[in-house]
Amino acid sequence: MKKTMKNGKVTRREFIGTTAKAAAAVTVAGAVSTMAVGCSAKPRPDTGEGPADLVITNGLVYDGSGSEPKKVDIAVRGDRIVTVGQQVTVAPGVKIIDAVGKTVTPGFIDVHTHCDLTFKRTGWKRHLARVISSWKGNHNYLYQGVTTVVTGNCGYGYTDTEKWYAIAESVGFGTNVAHLIPHGILREDLFGEEAQPKKLTAAQLDRMRSRVAEEMGKGAFGMSSGLEYAPGCLVENAELISLAKVVGRYNGLYTSHIRDESGKICDNGKHAVINAMEETIAVAREAGVPVEISHLKISAPIAGTPPAMLLETIEKARAEGLNVNADQYPYAAGSTVLTFLAPNEMKTASGIKAKYKTPEGRKQIEAAIKEVFAYAPPEKTLITMYDEKEEYEGKTLAEIGEIEGRSAALSFVDMACEDNPPMAVFFFQDMDVVKALMPRDFIITASDGWTNPKNMGKPHPRVYGTFPRKLRRFVMDDKLMALSLAIRSMTSLPAEKFGIAKRGRIAEGYFADIAVLDMDRIGDHATYTDPHRNSTGIDHLLVNGVLSIENGLATGDRSGYALRRNT
Repeated sequence: MKKTMKNGKVTRREFIGTTAKAAAAVTVAGAVSTMAVGCSAKPRPDTGEGPADLVITNGLVYDGSGSEPKKVDIAVRGDRIVTVGQQVTVAPGVKIIDAVGKTVTPGFIDVHTHCDLTFKRTGWKRHLARVISSWKGNHNYLYQGVTTVVTGNCGYGYTDTEKWYAIAESVGFGTNVAHLIPHGILREDLFGEEAQPKKLTAAQLDRMRSRVAEEMGKGAFGMSSGLEYAPGCLVENAELISLAKVVGRYNGLYTSHIRDESGKICDNGKHAVINAMEETIAVAREAGVPVEISHLKISAPIAGTPPAMLLETIEKARAEGLNVNADQYPYAAGSTVLTFLAPNEMKTASGIKAKYKTPEGRKQIEAAIKEVFAYAPPEKTLITMYDEKEEYEGKTLAEIGEIEGRSAALSFVDMACEDNPPMAVFFFQDMDVVKALMPRDFIITASDGWTNPKNMGKPHPRVYGTFPRKLRRFVMDDKLMALSLAIRSMTSLPAEKFGIAKRGRIAEGYFADIAVLDMDRIGDHATYTDPHRNSTGIDHLLVNGVLSIENGLATGDRSGYALRRNT
């Protein structure tokens, strides 16, 4: 296939153009054979009878519980672990993985991803997933040892759980998927984008409660909110508590991108991040549901906020008997849509309100962003994905202003007012804070990343490196925490918190999501300027008993399940 090159790389439009015909053929064909779109090895459910299909032997096994490792063998039949013990008898013809000198763990569970948005926000182009192996295989996660991803986070994503699961199943997605109901997009589905009510009427709230119940009935694991995004930034906590009570009836949980992650001092004398954490913890108290605080951090202005204060806030809630945890990525930069920097009243879930795209409205945006630049200067914001001007990807707002011969504020205004505003990385954090928050036993490892087709855009390196980065840099090198506890933060802890049954442990009867790691080679390689570099050290990876990575390379076999609560 001939590809036009631009500055030595294939542009996104050219990349899409070269694959569009193939994708269209798949779409028109409708029900296409597995062979037409790539290998998808369906796991065979364990019948409880017959010999093992595969045995992992001689490995040092961390079972995910946080306990010390043991030298045991693991036998897999169908999609389940059937034996964990010493010197498992191997029948003739059974595949053997000799893990001598290697570390064996449960497959990692990433509870905070936006893998669904790679499909939802690309419209018809999502059909390209059928012909792009790295997309349908979710390779950037497989190469991290991740076997299950949770989607629908931060109030964004598919509001129809079954629709999203049908897409994942139709492409033969490479990892398991568990979904959350996205509060913000659900609210916009029901009440529009431009004129969102701050407070719902009783009838409107009943409609929301009914839809939440409907999606929980389909197997969603809970509800997420994004309170720094529209429309979540408008809502009162009473609405979230009311909806969380519905979630609680189905044994689900509530997760939140809290209202303010910064260290600025508020009128009540508290740091904004503490006020926001306490608001979300109140949902646990009033609704009686488990709560997960998403991507725990202190963002600019940090204002000297001590990280111990965040930890103490969670510890106090847990001492009260509330089921509160937080997740965290091991980077000192975040990533989201550029309009995140705009004032709440100007934003919709997808961009800027129409009334602020007028000449007068643009002046208001310019004035507002200049205030932001006082504590978050334009050189701290890096554009990562910009469909309208791909040549700006990998450049900061300051650099773009220089290229355009005007202020960075005016460049921001134009980009924010695009119909499809660019994505960006924001260097607004401090690595010392990241390290201080990481080791606690209630912190879950998560990426806040998404499915990324290889070589498309310049995504945050966490998309490719989160889990191996934590193991290599912060556990093996810096020794911030024991390896057994780090593995727990990636396996049994997230499984138990989110109610993902029979996963996150090496135990008989559990699903055979298993990673074989070479700890000498484990590590991340993706950078902010060169992000499309897979992690290394994942020698073998089983998803529901199927080898998705073998000898360090993706096999092309895709065996993920669409998971449903209580199944």
